[in-house]
Amino acid sequence: RLVFTFSPHSSRVIVDRDAIQLVPDGISAEDAVFMPSVETALSLVHDAHIRLGENVAVYGQGLIGLLVTSILSMQSSSLVSSSNRFSSVTAFDTFDDRLSVSSRLGATSALKPNAAALAGPFDVSIEVSGNPRGLQSAIDHTSNNGRVIVGSWYGNTDVALKLGIDFHRSHKTIQTSQVSTIPPTLAGLWSKERR
Repeated sequence: RLVFTFSPHSSRVIVDRDAIQLVPDGISAEDAVFMPSVETALSLVHDAHIRLGENVAVYGQGLIGLLVTSILSMQSSSLVSSSNRFSSVTAFDTFDDRLSVSSRLGATSALKPNAAALAGPFDVSIEVSGNPRGLQSAIDHTSNNGRVIVGSWYGNTDVALKLGIDFHRSHKTIQTSQVSTIPPTLAGLWSKERR
């Protein structure tokens, strides 16, 4: 059987039996290598708690951002009105080729970051750009009382953000997302294997 494990890159590895996951039938080894990335994207979507009818922005369309966009587009494709106001997924990136893929994956709109002010505000913004300007844009273009989910990891880099009076009065929530554990609110329904 084809199995998957979270291990360092290597040709061979010895792991505890509990550390492996069976790869479902019909998934090739070439596709199975994306399991950690898909799990990360799904974890971000779970942490965002997106509700029916909410307009979502995804900042950054690298591998994780594209997967988030794809998952969200699968969920909202039948809910999008012609005005894009019932439910939408808007992708932002600086690279045209990534925006083109976002559109093919079902994003309602795929835009350069300088269009965020006209496209928003958004109920939920998921930031996976790895760029502090992307994080600031996500904060700035999320609706009052909205949610910003931060999936980027900035390591030891200091990130300066503008969190002045407008932010303070906005009641926005900024939440980090980390794939390593199942959040307590989902633990009764989801496992690492299911996700």
